[in-house]
Amino acid sequence: MPEPAWSPAFACPECGSTLVAAAQPGAPSGPLICRSCDREVGCSGGILRFLSPTRLAEIDPLIAQYRRVREQDGYRGHGAAYYQALPQVDRADPQRGVWRIRQESFRHLCNRVLRRLGHRSLRVLDLGAGNGWLSHRLTLLGYVCVALDWLDDPDDGLGAARHYPTPFIRLQADFDHLPLVAGQFDAVIFNASLHYAANPIATLRSATTALMDGGALVVMDSPVFDRDADGQLMLADRQRGFTGRIGRPVDWGAGYLTLDGLVRTAAEAGLMLRRIPTRGRPEWAFKRWLAGRKLRRQPASFGIWSFGRRAT
Repeated sequence: MPEPAWSPAFACPECGSTLVAAAQPGAPSGPLICRSCDREVGCSGGILRFLSPTRLAEIDPLIAQYRRVREQDGYRGHGAAYYQALPQVDRADPQRGVWRIRQESFRHLCNRVLRRLGHRSLRVLDLGAGNGWLSHRLTLLGYVCVALDWLDDPDDGLGAARHYPTPFIRLQADFDHLPLVAGQFDAVIFNASLHYAANPIATLRSATTALMDGGALVVMDSPVFDRDADGQLMLADRQRGFTGRIGRPVDWGAGYLTLDGLVRTAAEAGLMLRRIPTRGRPEWAFKRWLAGRKLRRQPASFGIWSFGRRAT
């Protein structure tokens, strides 16, 4: 795979100083070092490894559970053609309904958010990139992408980038400790991922530091509820379902977002907030309504929440 045309400036996860290339300046595929504290960030499989051994040990139970659930749900073990076609999937795909939602949200992202930023070669930070499908698609459109995730899995994580002909930088790192010098990106996108953060609102506020003036912060396809009580009921339903499948599940993040939290975050950060709902096909919408009636709670809403920073 060819190298991306641009590489961001990286920050040391220990002291915050700017990292430098240990070998070839500007090359994202080699190790990085910190001249201030001597921390070295390795690179293997084309992925820059910002997570320490201690942090990897902490999250290993979560990652193991995630892999197990995703394999049961049919997300893993596909060929290159499958990945390159995402977010489109075959009619027989067990997660076709989910990918239909991703497909609609992707159209909204491109047509109603990114195009409004005004130029073609946007620099995009893809947070919770998973198998890299979004970074792949945006790179095909001429954007420059950096994909970040905990998971380096070759089937369902950053390692799946081997299936794509497009170059993008991959970072194994935390949402809450972005290893990046501030103010480098036109768009920062939480890709169906913000609800995995322990404190989504704090994580969202922190991510604004990565934006250039006039940039957009996007929350895409995380479950959002008008009422916190409905979110708690959804978590209880999911807990019961996971227990039947995998035993006692490991707690992982907040699990959902609330409308009030998103609105307050925008107000406190001085950002303009815009909602672009993803409604899905009529049969999907009907199933959600029916499930809500049965469970006696509001179904989660999906789509895009775009936070715009005013240019200075």
